[in-house]
Amino acid sequence: MSWFGRIDGEELDVLRIHQIIKERTLDELLKEEINTKKICFVSFNSDEGVRRNLGRLGAKEGWLHLKKALSVFPIFSDDLYFYDLNSPIEVINGDLETAHDELISIVAKLKEKNYLVVVLGGGHDIAFGTYNGILNFALKENKHPKIGIINFDAHFDMREYDKGRSSGSMFLQISDICKEKEIDFNYNVIGIQKFSNTKRLFDRAQKLGVNYYFAGETKHIPMDDIYSILNNNEYIHLTLCTDVFHITAAPGVSAPQTFGVEPRSALPLMKTIARYAKNLTIDVAEINPKFDYDDRTSRLMANIIYELILCHFNEDSFIK
Repeated sequence: MSWFGRIDGEELDVLRIHQIIKERTLDELLKEEINTKKICFVSFNSDEGVRRNLGRLGAKEGWLHLKKALSVFPIFSDDLYFYDLNSPIEVINGDLETAHDELISIVAKLKEKNYLVVVLGGGHDIAFGTYNGILNFALKENKHPKIGIINFDAHFDMREYDKGRSSGSMFLQISDICKEKEIDFNYNVIGIQKFSNTKRLFDRAQKLGVNYYFAGETKHIPMDDIYSILNNNEYIHLTLCTDVFHITAAPGVSAPQTFGVEPRSALPLMKTIARYAKNLTIDVAEINPKFDYDDRTSRLMANIIYELILCHFNEDSFIK
C-alpha cells in the first residue's frame, strides 16, 4: 500500500488523495469506463540508469516518497479521478532495456484510454520509455507525429550510448529514433548549467537544433517561446529532472545544483505548459531519498505534480 495518510472523515469536503485513488492492474485500468479528467501514476523502481551514468545511487525509491507526499493533498474537485498502476516497473538483474520496453508499452496503452499519464522515477532514463510510449501511441494516428519534449534539467542528457542506455544518454537516442522514423526531433531544455555539460554536449545540442535556456535565464524566458513550442506540436512530453532546482529547494537528487533554478521561477512556465499542451504526458525523475532531509525534495515535486494536474484540467491551482 503506497497511499496512506491523515483521515479527517469520509465527507467530500475533507477527502485527501489517498482516500480516493484507485490502485489497479493494467488490465483493470484499460477497462475503466470513465473517459475524462483521469490521471494514472506509473512507477519505475530503478536507478540502474543512474548507476550506468556514474551518478550517486538512491533514486530507485523516489516514487515511493513522491506518493507519500501526494497522499495527503486535499481534494477540491469531485470530477478528477486518480488511478495508480498497482505494481511498479522493476529492473531485474540490471536489464534496463526490458524495463524500458515495459514502460513504453504501458504508456502507449494508457494514452489510448485517455489517461493523463504521470511516470514517477527512478532515474531520468524513464524519459526514454515515456517518449517512446508517446511515439508508439502517436504513430497510430499519424505517420509523422509532432512531439515536443520540454525538459527541465541541468543537463542535456545526450551522451553516447555505445555501451548501453543510461540516465545521461536518452535524448541522443531519441534524436536517432526520430531520424530513423523521419520525424522532427523537437527538444527544448530549461535550466542548463554550463559547468555540468561538456563542450561536446553543447556542440551536439547545436548540431541537432536543440533549443535551450541556462538556469539563470529561466525567469526571463518569454512566454511566447513556450506558446510556440505548444502550438507547433501535437503532443507534449514534459519531463522534470529534479536536479534542475537549487540545492536548498532540492537537496535530495542524484546531482545537486548550487546555482540551480528557484522553483517559483520555473513554476509559471510549467503551469502554462500543463494548461495549454494539446496532448500532455509527464514524467518526474532523480529524487534521491537517501540525501533528502525531511523529504524536502519529494514534497517540492509532489506540489509541482499536483499543480500541473490541476492546471491541465483547468482547476484552481494552489500556488499563485
